[in-house]
Amino acid sequence: MSAPAPESAATRRAVPARRSPRTRGRLAALAGALALGLTATACGGSGSGSPDSLTILAVQDSATLDPFRASYVSLADGPRMSALYDPLVYTPSGGGAVRPHLAESLTTADNGVTWTLKLRQGVQFSDGTPFDAEAVRLTWETHTKPEAVSIHAGYAAGLQMTAADPLTLQVKPPTPNPGFDRVVATHLAFVIAPSALAKGLNAAGGEPVGAGPYKLDSWQRGSTQTYVKNENYWQKDKGLPKIPKITFKNVPDIRQQLDTVRAGGADLMPSSDQATLAEAAKTLAVDENRYIGGQYVQFNLRKAPFDDPRARRAIALALDPADLSKTLDNGYVPAKGFFPQGSPFFDAAASQPSPNKAEAQSLFDQLAAEGKKVDFTYLIPMNPSSAKASEYMQAQLATYKNVSMRIESLEIGAYVVKSTVQRDFQAVLMARQLVDPEPLAYGMFHSQSRTNATGWSNPEADKALEAARGTTDPAARTQGYRDLQRLLAADLPIWVYSEATVGIIHTKNVEGVETFDDGVLLMDRLTKN
Repeated sequence: MSAPAPESAATRRAVPARRSPRTRGRLAALAGALALGLTATACGGSGSGSPDSLTILAVQDSATLDPFRASYVSLADGPRMSALYDPLVYTPSGGGAVRPHLAESLTTADNGVTWTLKLRQGVQFSDGTPFDAEAVRLTWETHTKPEAVSIHAGYAAGLQMTAADPLTLQVKPPTPNPGFDRVVATHLAFVIAPSALAKGLNAAGGEPVGAGPYKLDSWQRGSTQTYVKNENYWQKDKGLPKIPKITFKNVPDIRQQLDTVRAGGADLMPSSDQATLAEAAKTLAVDENRYIGGQYVQFNLRKAPFDDPRARRAIALALDPADLSKTLDNGYVPAKGFFPQGSPFFDAAASQPSPNKAEAQSLFDQLAAEGKKVDFTYLIPMNPSSAKASEYMQAQLATYKNVSMRIESLEIGAYVVKSTVQRDFQAVLMARQLVDPEPLAYGMFHSQSRTNATGWSNPEADKALEAARGTTDPAARTQGYRDLQRLLAADLPIWVYSEATVGIIHTKNVEGVETFDDGVLLMDRLTKN
C-alpha cells in the first residue's frame, strides 16, 4: 500500500504455523446448542445444520458496536467489526504488505509526509448512503472527540484531512510516517455511516451502520448477536457474502467452547490458548499464526509501587513463565520478551531477566525497609483463563515476604474503560498479538504517545522507536526494534510471560477461512457446502 522496500526476513513477522490443513464441507449453525448434552465426540468435528447459517463463539458480548469503543482484536470485537464494516485496508495474519479492501489504494509519494486514500466507486453503507471520503474523515475525526471515549483516539490525533473529491482523502500525519498504512490497518480501518453518527454515539453503538458484508439483525444482550446479509454490499455482484446469516454466541468458558464446536453446536471459534489449539487439531481444523507480543503484566509507572523500577524487577524475578505454563498445563510458550523467539527482531542477549528467587526477595525486603512495600491490585478481564493465570501468580507471590497481590476481575467493557481509557490500575493483564511492530509498539512505548498506558518515558527508547518508524530499510528497522527490546528488558514497563498465538478452530466442513491482523476473519470469504 505504501512504498516500502520489498518484504524480507526483517520486515516479515507472522509466519503461518498451521496445525492442520484447511478442509472443506458444511458448517453447523445451531442456536441453543449449549442446551444439549454436549460430548467431545458427538460429531467428530464434521458440523451439521443448514449451509445458510454459521455460528461463531465468543468469550464475551460486545459492550458496543461502534468503531470507537470496540476492541478490534480477534478474541473480542474484531470479527463483529469485520462483519459490519469491512476494513479499509488490512495486513494478512501471515505478515507482509498492507492490502486494500474497501479502499482502492492508500499510498505515499513523499516517504510518509502525506498520504492519499482512494476509495472504490459505487460503495454504499447498508442503509444505502454513500461510502465516501467525507464519511472516512468524519469517523477518523470522531475518534479524537472526548465524548467518543475512543480507545483508538491516539492513532487519529493530529491528522490533517481534506476530501479532495468524493472518493479521495488527502491525509497528513502529525509527523512523517512511512508506515501510516499500518496505522490505518490496525486502528482506523472501520468506518461508520454519518447517518448513524447523526443519531448520537450511544445509538450508533447499538444500531451500527457499516459497509461490510453483514448488518445487525438482532442483539440479545449478554447472549447472542445475529447478522444478516447486507443487500447493498459492494461485492454482491460476486455473490458475496455466501452465507446469509451469522450468529455470534457468547460462551465464556474455553473448554465449553471447544466441546460445543466438536459436538456440532457451533462452527467456529478463535482462541489464543495453545493447549486448546493443540487439542482441537486432533478432530477439527485449526488455522494458526504466531505473533509479536503475547500475554503480559503491564505496570503503571505513574503509581506506587511500580513507579520504582526495583518493584517491577522484583515481580519479574519472582515469577517463572515456564513454571506457569507447566503448572497450568495450558500450552503457553514461555516468553523471553516482547519479541518472540524466531522473530527477526528478537535478540537473545536482550531477554527479560531469568527467575531468581533470592534476588527477588532481596528487592522486596529492600523496598519494604524504605517504606515501599510492593502491595498492589492486579486488574484482569473476567474469564476463566485470565483467572487461572492470575491466581497462579498470586499464589507464587504469596511464598515471598513483603509483597501482597489482590485480583480485581471486571467484565470486558468495564475492564477496557478502567485499563485503557481511565488508566486506573497498578498492574493489569494485557494481551497483544501484532503482525508487525508498527504502529502498536510506538503507541505502547513512546513517551509522547497518547496510547502509552504505562507512563514509561525513556529517551533512548523514543529514539529507537523513531528510527524504526522513520525508515523502510529492513536492517535499520531491525536494529531499532532490537534496541527497544534491550531497553524493555532493562526497565520492564511490561513483563511478558507467554508468546502470542491465535488460531481459528473450525469444523472440517468450513471453507474460506482467511484472517487479517491478529486473526480477525475476513467475513466475506466464509463459505460452506
